[in-house]
Amino acid sequence: MNAPNIDPGVNNDVTQQILLVTGDAGMTRKIRQLLTPQYTLLCTNTITEGIEMAHQYHPDLILCDAIVQDATGYQFLITLRNDTVLKPIPFILFSRPNMQANMRKGMNLGADDYLVAPFTGEELLKSIHSRISRFHHIRDTPNYTRERVAVLEVSTLAINDRLSKTEAKILSMIARGMSSRDIASYKCISVRTVDNHRHNITKKLQLSGPNALVKFAIGYAGAMR
Repeated sequence: MNAPNIDPGVNNDVTQQILLVTGDAGMTRKIRQLLTPQYTLLCTNTITEGIEMAHQYHPDLILCDAIVQDATGYQFLITLRNDTVLKPIPFILFSRPNMQANMRKGMNLGADDYLVAPFTGEELLKSIHSRISRFHHIRDTPNYTRERVAVLEVSTLAINDRLSKTEAKILSMIARGMSSRDIASYKCISVRTVDNHRHNITKKLQLSGPNALVKFAIGYAGAMR
């Protein structure tokens, strides 16, 4: 493998590392300007090297082009989600201008977000911050290993016995940080319908208190990972 392309202007002691996988030099340049020096940016233009770098550096997030020269971002995502070590890493897919995007495919495969070009720098930063914050919250929770097992046992039973397939899918979307509006747009239903589903899920899982559903969804996603 070639020496990793780590942005030379970045302090490599920064804890939050982002692995960028794209063969588009212009996109790499724009993203580097946007993300540094806030994040340490690791760059590669192949999926093969991206997998190797993910194992070597364990980045806080992977930002991947949907189409790369040696494979697709979807194939990278499948590999990642089937790897017990790399599976928890947040994964954001993005499309480039004049490139057909398949958001539904990406989200169904387990992407945490899918940014469809043209997207703004603000949208990218917001998505990255949200996913990394959620990842660190789950990872750094005290007694996470013990709680992870407990949540998995309880929530899996609850999901299988109490929720419909649609409700389970919406719960997974909530865990990824999608708002009711995001879910409604993705599933082509009204926001009111999504809110009704959220209410029913909360009731079926016997949750109470502010943000109880979001907290449960995050814990369930963390346990499943």
